[in-house]
Amino acid sequence: MNDREREQVGGPDKASANPLVSLVWTPTTRRKFLKLTGVGGASLVALGYAGNLASALQGRQVYTANADGLVVADPTRCVGCRRCELACTEFNEGKAQPSMARIKVARNWNFGPEGLAAGFYAGAGRFGNHVVVQDTCKQCPHPVPCQTACPNGAIEVVTPVNARVVNPEKCVGCRICQRACPWGMTSFDEEAQKATKCHLCAGNPECVQACPVGALQYIPWVDTTEDEPARFVVPGYISLPADAQATCAQCH
Repeated sequence: MNDREREQVGGPDKASANPLVSLVWTPTTRRKFLKLTGVGGASLVALGYAGNLASALQGRQVYTANADGLVVADPTRCVGCRRCELACTEFNEGKAQPSMARIKVARNWNFGPEGLAAGFYAGAGRFGNHVVVQDTCKQCPHPVPCQTACPNGAIEVVTPVNARVVNPEKCVGCRICQRACPWGMTSFDEEAQKATKCHLCAGNPECVQACPVGALQYIPWVDTTEDEPARFVVPGYISLPADAQATCAQCH
């Protein structure tokens, strides 16, 4: 771990208050590391990491009500102007920085969601079939991946539309929520060292208003998590904590 990564997860002064941070800052030697990463070592590390994460989350309420709304996109209408990204960051951060937008167009602009290897010849995007795909937050139902993964309970369900929102007062910038989202929809403010995500703008999304061709709509919430393939593989150490598993029977 380099100095910047250590700064993102917090220093030694935070370790005693956060078991996850404590694990990251635990000193080790090259011999210990090689022993851990031997046969079965990777599994032990993953289990230990998940165990510390589960311990940090014990006793926290993890069942959450469904969101009231959802932003959905029609790629066949999108012209790639990316005004939605600008509107998002100007409204939330007061600056034009599309890389931080909660709606993701830029990463699909050239090769589509399949990426360079699979999308260059036949995929979506400017170099494929010219269809630009807009990725939007799914406002996942319980168990919410980013919420259950956060070791500080910084992702909360907020009225009036029950959006999943990052509380900047609780966020320590560890970026675990980014790794936990299968669609990579959590953003990160490098300047503030805080995670951000779509909060539906209290039911009147700025991105929807800014789209000049009607490629975005705000609709009553539906579960799209099973219909849209995941973009990223969630690391094994970010597993569903025990307290979240125990509540799944309430709604599944």
